[in-house]
Amino acid sequence: MKSQSIHNVISVRGLAKRYGGVKALNGLDLDLEANKVHAIVGENGAGKSTFMKILSGGVTPDEGTIEVMGEKFSSFTVQSASKMGIGIMYQELRLFQHRDVLTNLFPDREMRVGPFIAKKKMAEIAIPVLKSIGLDVDLYQTVGELALSDQQLIELARVLIEKPKLLILDEPTSALNARESKRLLDLVRLLPEQGTTVLYVSHRLDEVFAVAEQITVMRNGSLVFSKPTKDLDIPTVIGGIVGEKTAASIAKKKGSVDLYTKAEKVLEVKSLNNGGQVVDISFNVASGEIVGVAGLIGSGADELLETLFGARPKVSGSVKVQGVEKAHLSPQNSVRDGVALIPADRKRVGLMMERTVSDNLSHVSVGGYKQGTVLISKSGLATAAMKLVDKFAIKTESVQVRVGNLSGGNQQKVVIGKWLEIGPGLVLLDDPTRGVDIGAKVELFRLVREIAAEGKGILFRSTEISELTTLCDRIVVVKDGVSTREVSGVDDAELIKLINE
Repeated sequence: MKSQSIHNVISVRGLAKRYGGVKALNGLDLDLEANKVHAIVGENGAGKSTFMKILSGGVTPDEGTIEVMGEKFSSFTVQSASKMGIGIMYQELRLFQHRDVLTNLFPDREMRVGPFIAKKKMAEIAIPVLKSIGLDVDLYQTVGELALSDQQLIELARVLIEKPKLLILDEPTSALNARESKRLLDLVRLLPEQGTTVLYVSHRLDEVFAVAEQITVMRNGSLVFSKPTKDLDIPTVIGGIVGEKTAASIAKKKGSVDLYTKAEKVLEVKSLNNGGQVVDISFNVASGEIVGVAGLIGSGADELLETLFGARPKVSGSVKVQGVEKAHLSPQNSVRDGVALIPADRKRVGLMMERTVSDNLSHVSVGGYKQGTVLISKSGLATAAMKLVDKFAIKTESVQVRVGNLSGGNQQKVVIGKWLEIGPGLVLLDDPTRGVDIGAKVELFRLVREIAAEGKGILFRSTEISELTTLCDRIVVVKDGVSTREVSGVDDAELIKLINE
């Protein structure tokens, strides 16, 4: 028998799930109103993933009920969830890399005319969906040949083809640049008008506030609150995610003009050009100062830090580190000069994912010895690594655990820790919170402020506007490869306007 609450596409009551002694969900009560965009936010371990998997049929709850359009269930399978109109786009791609786009859009449900696959009919259905999300690809091209961002949009398209009543999006912009992310968010806003309710799960609060009509905050498997977006602001949501006391440590920093004018300059850049996206960029970083770099993908902001570190060539311009002109920039010279780069892609270039925490924490400092032969025991490295684990509050069972087994936030702490071992005077932070949850961001912000308080200069690039306005003393705005202006004390809206002018 159906209940009267069919204005909710989903209603759950007393939903609980345990894994051993851990309560992944602790009696969750939640309603998802039909034809709205709902967001769920929380730290890793808050229960978001378990909730998504229960709704999509991948996990069976221990207790509770699930109502879909007024019809009650204790649980359902992946097949029954799909039949009820629930579709999910996972962050991890599930595409067949060696098969073509069209095949991937109709997995295990290819249309047939007699014994033959009806490719023409499938293409007629697929093309309008691809067009709606702005994706122009050859349907018969092998998926593995496409850019990661295109693959993520194909993952979305194959769920949209099923015309779900509820679409669950798990970190949908994780592989997209700013332009692609905006396109996807514009699409998500339109889906409720087409009869699709959206459950949007993301760590990126700027996106959540841009797209969602209702925001639900979860912590430790329980509901903290669920309120209309118009009644909330980012500090309130962060407070709900991590607790008010912890949230205080992420509070907005006020820029210090006095610091910039009086402190020693650790980095002076004038008319820098790398023959690519960086055309004419000039700015300074003072000791103890956090200087932000703001710009769209492709503006030059995304190549700047690697160029300063020497990972990309410098064609012209002047770079001074600690007052000394650097004619030839290279990673080796940068390490010797006390310059550290925390790269944006920690998995590809920041860490040795198959090696231990101890190996990762020690390999830069060991490689930094300049003279003589140094004999270093494994136990000595492990002892040094344990000190860093304690100093940076890295959550790991042991320093001998594979670094790939750590959470994204703890992996990033390992990257920061290993570079700080060389005692740098200048730290280049390139989008350091990418892919980490709010709790980890709070910890990383605390670390960055501590590093600056020690007198180190910090150059901080981020793809999240709110991080720049919250953390930085000054912000350099980059457009078309040129540093157009420097600002301080601006809010998110003002900075977004400056970046897009």
